[in-house]
Amino acid sequence: MCSTGPTTSYGYELSIADDAGLDDIPVCCGDDMNGSKTSRGGIDYTCGRCGTVLEIGKSGLVDDIREKTAA
Repeated sequence: MCSTGPTTSYGYELSIADDAGLDDIPVCCGDDMNGSKTSRGGIDYTCGRCGTVLEIGKSGLVDDIREKTAA
Protein backbone atom coordinates (compact mmCIF):
# COMPACT_ATOMS: atom_id res chain seq x y z
CA MET A 1 0.00 0.00 0.00
CA CYS A 2 1.10 3.56 -0.57
CA SER A 3 2.12 5.85 2.29
CA THR A 4 -1.59 6.39 2.93
CA GLY A 5 -4.44 4.03 2.18
CA PRO A 6 -7.16 4.71 -0.36
CA THR A 7 -8.87 8.10 0.07
CA THR A 8 -11.96 9.79 -1.27
CA SER A 9 -11.44 12.29 -4.09
CA TYR A 10 -11.45 15.04 -1.43
CA GLY A 11 -8.68 13.43 0.69
CA TYR A 12 -10.50 11.52 3.48
CA GLU A 13 -8.63 8.26 4.22
CA LEU A 14 -11.07 5.35 3.95
CA SER A 15 -11.52 2.55 6.47
CA ILE A 16 -13.82 -0.46 6.54
CA ALA A 17 -17.49 0.55 7.07
CA ASP A 18 -16.90 4.18 5.94
CA ASP A 19 -19.53 5.61 3.60
CA ALA A 20 -17.60 6.08 0.36
CA GLY A 21 -20.66 6.31 -1.88
CA LEU A 22 -20.94 4.88 -5.36
CA ASP A 23 -20.37 8.14 -7.25
CA ASP A 24 -16.90 9.10 -5.95
CA ILE A 25 -13.74 7.64 -7.50
CA PRO A 26 -11.22 6.82 -4.74
CA VAL A 27 -7.55 7.79 -5.00
CA CYS A 28 -4.48 5.73 -4.08
CA CYS A 29 -0.79 6.54 -4.70
CA GLY A 30 -1.88 9.92 -6.05
CA ASP A 31 -3.99 8.49 -8.90
CA ASP A 32 -7.66 7.61 -9.41
CA MET A 33 -8.29 3.91 -8.75
CA ASN A 34 -9.63 1.69 -11.55
CA GLY A 35 -13.15 0.45 -10.82
CA SER A 36 -15.17 -2.52 -12.00
CA LYS A 37 -18.78 -3.26 -11.08
CA THR A 38 -19.38 -6.49 -9.21
CA SER A 39 -22.19 -9.03 -9.48
CA ARG A 40 -23.10 -8.01 -5.90
CA GLY A 41 -24.05 -4.50 -7.05
CA GLY A 42 -20.97 -2.75 -5.68
CA ILE A 43 -17.67 -1.65 -7.18
CA ASP A 44 -14.18 -3.06 -6.68
CA TYR A 45 -11.40 -0.50 -7.15
CA THR A 46 -7.76 -1.42 -7.77
CA CYS A 47 -4.70 0.83 -7.47
CA GLY A 48 -2.64 0.72 -10.67
CA ARG A 49 0.60 1.33 -8.75
CA CYS A 50 0.51 -0.73 -5.54
CA GLY A 51 -2.32 -3.19 -6.30
CA THR A 52 -4.45 -2.33 -3.25
CA VAL A 53 -8.09 -3.41 -3.73
CA LEU A 54 -10.95 -1.38 -2.23
CA GLU A 55 -14.37 -3.08 -2.18
CA ILE A 56 -17.42 -0.80 -2.04
CA GLY A 57 -20.73 -2.59 -1.39
CA LYS A 58 -24.01 -1.76 -3.11
CA SER A 59 -24.90 0.44 -0.13
CA GLY A 60 -21.81 2.60 -0.76
CA LEU A 61 -20.01 1.39 2.38
CA VAL A 62 -16.41 0.14 2.31
CA ASP A 63 -16.62 -3.67 2.64
CA ASP A 64 -12.91 -4.47 2.50
CA ILE A 65 -9.45 -3.04 1.81
CA ARG A 66 -6.81 -5.57 0.70
CA GLU A 67 -3.14 -4.95 0.05
CA LYS A 68 -1.47 -6.80 -2.79
CA THR A 69 0.32 -9.82 -1.36
CA ALA A 70 4.00 -10.33 -2.14
CA ALA A 71 4.73 -13.18 -4.52
